[in-house]
Amino acid sequence: MGESAEYKSGLKKAKVLKALLEDPILADVPKNPTLEDVETLIGLELGSAMRISVLKLDSTSFDVILMNTATLKDLKLAIKKKVNYMEQSSMGHRHISWSVSHSLGSVRSICFNI
Repeated sequence: MGESAEYKSGLKKAKVLKALLEDPILADVPKNPTLEDVETLIGLELGSAMRISVLKLDSTSFDVILMNTATLKDLKLAIKKKVNYMEQSSMGHRHISWSVSHSLGSVRSICFNI
C-alpha cells in the first residue's frame, strides 16, 4: 500500500470514527477515547463494570464508570480524570493541584444506595 493509499485509509477511518462519536447512542464515549475507556464501557454493557455517581459538595454530580474489580485507588484516579476532563472542556486548559485539594479534604465519605 502506498503512502497516498495509507493516508486516504487513515482519513476514511477518522471520518467513520467522528461519525460514530457524534451518534447520540454513543454520547457517553469521551471525545478521544482510550482503549481502556472503550473496554470499560463495553464492560458496563456486559455487567462487568459499574457506574458510580459522585455527588459534590455544591450539589452537582457526575458519573464515573469502573470495572467491578476496581479498587479505591482506581476510583480516585477515575474521579481525577473526570474532573480534569470536565474542567478542560468547560474552561480550557487548567491545572488542579490534587496534592493541595487532598490535604484540604479532611472529611471523606462513601455512601451506598442499594
